Amino acid sequence: MLASGRFRSSGSCVTDPVLLLLGTGLLLFSAALAQLAQKRIEGRIMFYWICAGLLVSIQLTGGSSSIFYSAYLLFLMWASLPSNGGLATELGLVIGFIEAFSLLNASIWTGGESLISRLIPLLLPALKALLVPFLFGLASDWLMERESYSWDSAYSREKDKNGKGDKDSPSTASGALYPLLQIIHKNSKADSTCLFTRNDDGFFRLAEHVAGDKIVISRFMLPAKHRLTRIADNSRETVIIRANSRKERSELSPYRFPGTEDEGSLWILLCPLRGERTLEGFLLQDFSGNRPSDGIISDLENLSGILHGTCSKEAFPMGDEFSWMLKLITACNENSLDKTVQGLAGILSELMPNSTISIADVDSMHGRTRVWVSRGPLARLRGGKVFDSSAGMAGWILKNRVSCRRSRIRYGGKNVHAFSIESGMHDGAGSCMGVPVIREKEVIALIMAEHEDDNAFMQYHEVILLAAAGMFSMREELAGLRHRFKNISGRDTLTGLPGITLLDRHLHHMAVEVQTYGWYVGIIVADIDGFDTINRKLGYGEGDRLLMDVAVRFRNCFSDDVFIARTGSDSFAACIPKAGKAVMEAMSQRAADALSFEFKGKISDSSVSVSASIGSIYTHVNRKVLLLTGEAEKAVYDARAAGPGTYIVRKIGLSGSEKN
Repeated sequence: MLASGRFRSSGSCVTDPVLLLLGTGLLLFSAALAQLAQKRIEGRIMFYWICAGLLVSIQLTGGSSSIFYSAYLLFLMWASLPSNGGLATELGLVIGFIEAFSLLNASIWTGGESLISRLIPLLLPALKALLVPFLFGLASDWLMERESYSWDSAYSREKDKNGKGDKDSPSTASGALYPLLQIIHKNSKADSTCLFTRNDDGFFRLAEHVAGDKIVISRFMLPAKHRLTRIADNSRETVIIRANSRKERSELSPYRFPGTEDEGSLWILLCPLRGERTLEGFLLQDFSGNRPSDGIISDLENLSGILHGTCSKEAFPMGDEFSWMLKLITACNENSLDKTVQGLAGILSELMPNSTISIADVDSMHGRTRVWVSRGPLARLRGGKVFDSSAGMAGWILKNRVSCRRSRIRYGGKNVHAFSIESGMHDGAGSCMGVPVIREKEVIALIMAEHEDDNAFMQYHEVILLAAAGMFSMREELAGLRHRFKNISGRDTLTGLPGITLLDRHLHHMAVEVQTYGWYVGIIVADIDGFDTINRKLGYGEGDRLLMDVAVRFRNCFSDDVFIARTGSDSFAACIPKAGKAVMEAMSQRAADALSFEFKGKISDSSVSVSASIGSIYTHVNRKVLLLTGEAEKAVYDARAAGPGTYIVRKIGLSGSEKN
């Protein structure tokens, strides 16, 4: 703004084609952002980006004397629409302040007079620059918030007054409902009774309303994502909502004029009117003080039946149910467990919009619950956090192993929290729901859903979570069976050690570790010298005992993090992570010493001397890791040629093997 003020004070801003082109581009960019905001992109920050683009573009092209100055007023009118949150007054003040500041900055530094003499003539233009957008924004908000009666109601009153009316007028159908609303309103003694119907553009319009003398109805349009419309869309039956705080009252009763709000509880009775596929509207009554009785609820439901025939409808048509079930099956079919969890969280977030979906891993041994993935408004307080498994609703589910659904969790003496009892972790949630993922009669994971509304989750939401948990459980059962089968099929039946297939799979994993961290990894292969001769001398039964003894001795040479495998009839291999030259030499020497011993047969008194030739290869090149086994076997041949019980250690670099 300082720079733009300098440009304008020089008098070259308006005539400079470069600045004019830049200002036009910024103006078009702001218009594109405004169009994006209409595509259901929420967030007040979007309005500030649009405002900033307008400010810069108009300042570059002349400020309040710019040819684009009228864009301010159009923007303020657009911002005051109900779907955009009514920010015209606030943004008008921001625009006015920048205009006034830029005007003073552009002119106060010119001339040779004193600062006061230059400042006084500028006060009135600066005040005008400040007040014009501010007052225009205030007027725009007032026009949108003022008490407004629909043209249909005005026509109906005029028709009742004159005793006649145009039968082709669109108000005829709407006006016929007005007496019914009056009867229901009078019998229920409600503060107001309203009928909202959906327009083609997705907004819900206040078609008819009856209110008491002290209640003034102002807002007559509600966006599709408003809290009231979301509650109606997620409900199949009449919903009772209680608003205690001033914030809740203003959020749940935007149709009331703000000056008519009273202190205390406000009960809202909401009955949805559903069509074949979508919500077509809802009936609404509000009551100050006491909770509405069952008779009032019954009367409202009867009126709903008169208006729309019936309110009953399946939560999901068969086609939609098939669609989301197919998506869940596809997510659970992923090979990677992380992809499965991410896919389930994304699908559940799509099925339950504006909810926070969290999938947590349960560590029963240490009593901890770690949130694996979280999607939604509260994700920053959930994702990656570790909670006590005994706390919150998660602890209740782990203990009882059944699903749980709670509403109005922010009220009452004993709060119900999803994961933790920590202060501040649950303030944004008004209702929560969770189901366990059970494998082999143990809870291994949790799927939790949280929403800011007090009664956001219905029975069909719980069905969706149970379906996801069941598929996830079956996926884990199948993965466990596959892992067990691979371990059984890939192990040596004599020694119980993994075979060459499992060793190859382990080397693929080590190649990723080497590429990620740059560690060294090594393979030690030990072959029994002259095993064929020993086997013929002792017999095959004693030869098997010898192999089992060698396997135990070879296993005891290494720590638990070393992968041991049997790679041939008389050869064994060890994959050593984080192994350099010194480690490989020490491990090779230990293996050579351990495998040099006298073996006595049980059947005959004969004994044989056992030794092993050992080849050791290590590398830090990830592309060479899969070649370690073959190179180690070559080193074994060289060691056997040098003599029984010899070991050779080599390093594989980028250029090839290096003999140590």
